[in-house]
Amino acid sequence: MNTIKFCSRIVANSSLRRLYPAIGKRNLSHYPVDDNISGLNQEQQQLRETMFQFSQKELAPHAYDIDKKIHFLSSVKDGGAGLGFLEHCIVIEEISRASAGIALSYGAHSNLCVNQIARNGNEKQKAKYLLKLISGEFIGALAMSEAGSGSDVVSMKLKAEKKGDYYVLNGTKFWITNAAVADVLLVYAKTSFDTKPQHGISAFIIEKGMDGFSVGEPLDKLGMRGSPTGELIFEDCKVPAEKLSFF
Repeated sequence: MNTIKFCSRIVANSSLRRLYPAIGKRNLSHYPVDDNISGLNQEQQQLRETMFQFSQKELAPHAYDIDKKIHFLSSVKDGGAGLGFLEHCIVIEEISRASAGIALSYGAHSNLCVNQIARNGNEKQKAKYLLKLISGEFIGALAMSEAGSGSDVVSMKLKAEKKGDYYVLNGTKFWITNAAVADVLLVYAKTSFDTKPQHGISAFIIEKGMDGFSVGEPLDKLGMRGSPTGELIFEDCKVPAEKLSFF
C-alpha cells in the first residue's frame, strides 16, 4: 500500500488506541522517548506509540531501499481526526525516525496541501477534495518554487491569465515535493503583473491529467531520495475559475 495513503488513514482514525495492538517494535530495541517528561496527554502518548510501532514495522525495514531507488490538518466534519498541530508533529517525528524521505512526502501532503485547502478552500472545494486526501485515496502537493524563484517567492513567473470562465496557465514550477505522485496540487501563479510583487498571486487547485499540465522526470537528489521531487509544466493549461482557491 502507498505509504502516504496508509499514514493518512492512520491519522484519520479517531480510535488510535485500537491500531496495531500486537505489533512488536523493530529496528529500535526500545521506545526512545520518555513521554513522562514531554508534557503529552494520554491520547497524544498513544498517538506517538501507535506511529512508532507502525513506522518501525512498516517503514524502517524498507527506508534504505526506498531512498536508494527513489520510489516513492482537518476537522472531523471533513473526514479528519480533529487533532492539532502538536499531534501532527508527533506523527511526523515518528515517521522521520524510520524514514526522513517518507516523512517529507507525508508532510507535504498533509500540511502543505490538506491543511491549506481545509483552512482556505470554499465549501465546495472542501467537499470535493478533503475526504479523498485525508483518507489517502488522493496524494497532495503544493507548488510555489520555480527554477529562479525559491526563497524569493514573489518573483515567480508562472502566469495565470483570465479568459472567460477559465484561467490559462503558462510556465513551470520546480523542486516540487510529490510532483510525480500527486493527484491534487495547490499551485501558486501570478494573476496580476500591475501590482506590487507581493500582491497579485493566486492559488489554484490543479488535478492530475488536466490538459496542458504535465510532470517532468523525478530529480535525482543527494538526500531525501525516497521523497519524489520534480518539475511541473503548464502549457496553455485551462483551469476553470472555480478551481481558484480563496487565499
